[in-house]
Amino acid sequence: MRLKKKVSALSLICIMTATGLVGCGSSKKAGAVDGYAVLANENARKAIDLCIDRKQMCDVLLSNGSFPAKYFTATNLVKNEGKDYTDLLASANVDAGRQDDKEAAKYWAKAKEELGFDKVELEFLTRDTELDIKQAEFYQSEIQEALEGCTVKIQQLPFKQQLQKQDKREYQIVMAGWSPDYPDPLTFLDTMVTGKKKSNSTGYSNKEYDKLIDQAKRETDINKSWALYAKAEELMLKDMYIAPLYQRTEAYLQNPNVKGIVDGAFAANQSYKWADCDDHELNVTEASDIPSMDPAKATDTTSSIALSNTMEGLTRIDKNGNAIPGLAESWTTSEDGLTWTFKIRAGQKWSNGDPVTAGNFEYAWKRLLNPDTKSTYGWILYDIEGAEEANTKGGDAVDKVGVKAVDDNTLEVKLNRPVTYFEKLVFDARFLPVDQKFVEEKGDKFGTSQEDTNYCGPFTMSTWKLEDRFAMTKNPDYWDNSTVKLNTINFKIVKDDNARLNLYENGNVDRIKLSSDQVAKYKDSKDLKYVKESAVFYLEMNSSGKYGR
Repeated sequence: MRLKKKVSALSLICIMTATGLVGCGSSKKAGAVDGYAVLANENARKAIDLCIDRKQMCDVLLSNGSFPAKYFTATNLVKNEGKDYTDLLASANVDAGRQDDKEAAKYWAKAKEELGFDKVELEFLTRDTELDIKQAEFYQSEIQEALEGCTVKIQQLPFKQQLQKQDKREYQIVMAGWSPDYPDPLTFLDTMVTGKKKSNSTGYSNKEYDKLIDQAKRETDINKSWALYAKAEELMLKDMYIAPLYQRTEAYLQNPNVKGIVDGAFAANQSYKWADCDDHELNVTEASDIPSMDPAKATDTTSSIALSNTMEGLTRIDKNGNAIPGLAESWTTSEDGLTWTFKIRAGQKWSNGDPVTAGNFEYAWKRLLNPDTKSTYGWILYDIEGAEEANTKGGDAVDKVGVKAVDDNTLEVKLNRPVTYFEKLVFDARFLPVDQKFVEEKGDKFGTSQEDTNYCGPFTMSTWKLEDRFAMTKNPDYWDNSTVKLNTINFKIVKDDNARLNLYENGNVDRIKLSSDQVAKYKDSKDLKYVKESAVFYLEMNSSGKYGR
């Protein structure tokens, strides 16, 4: 598609937003077909992938340094002897992420012939922030323009509700993103294994893919392991249940007196433990509220940021991406790499005064794996002995999981395979401890409000007003309290790009993300910063129907 034509389509987005023209048509007309049936067709999924111009999306709509993604796994996440894992995918000629309207039309024609339809209406689920809506309207325009007879209807929801619909598989197409939980290709690829996070939300299941991932996990030679991962990823991308869109770079403005915020490449995006500013009170914004402060229920970046700053795990990740002691003051690994022993700091307290012990970790991990908890993140613990069986069967199997509090200050973890990055993996929010007494006292309310959450990290939550703001204050009982310089962090929930900018220009906040049309204005400003992230965004296409589980 020619640039002039594409830019015209982009210019229509503001008109569509203003008038509410987010799709029309009916799947019940003659020659029409159910949207789920269309998405179950491989040719239809390939057609949707091929009609999207990622470069135009990145250059014109995002305009923040984000770049087109060709793969599910992020580039520059992990290297071996100077070589990036994704180089293997490039040499294998993996062809996801390219744009070709003519080729898309051919695949679409095949889908029409195979399914016998002329028209279809597809529903596109998005959260209700300004940027997400603009992106959804861009994809809507791309698909409707390239695929004859296809109408796209956009459904806008608050972030928490969007996540709930994704987890229940009550959507047809959604733009989703994945930020790595640890520095290994598996952090992306494992989510598409049958029964795991993205497999569940898309309906994807491929026995050959599962087999390759399992073989790669058990391979001790990193080159052989990566080759198997690459073969699996190539297979998965050809099946096209997800269509890679872009790898994110964030453009933001930051007050020059702010320093020390750690923008991580994996797990939580921002750590404020080492941050500071002139008056020791930092004001920032978030585009959405915290869906959950329960480590077993948190699945998003906002929750992970809140949890990692108000809680402390076994380890913490520093500005160089290295694992450093957290609540574990030290740890050892057995010669075969299968047993890890963590020494928990003595004398640490929860915000309600209860002691922090090794038992809090054992309880938290087993609680997350227990099917009764209904966590969608159990798979991240599957390298622990007995974890997968516990997560699928429950009952007595939960008690047999290979995590044990030897005493109040010693945690022993037994693994199924050597995991060289395990000390980094346990920084992830799902590995945080929880206080059993407090959790059982709060029941279903745990993690839903400031008062119904217990804290043991650098900060504690002092305010949480839903869909408005939340705040953290320095924790006087934190073991490394002297390192923490900020007294308060105020988070204002602002969904509108211009409203965020006004707050910054008026001196009300110290750091904001910029939208594409705001970046150019500040290109020469000393306040403008860029953070290249390892988060990859893509379309998920649900092929299994609204109640496909």
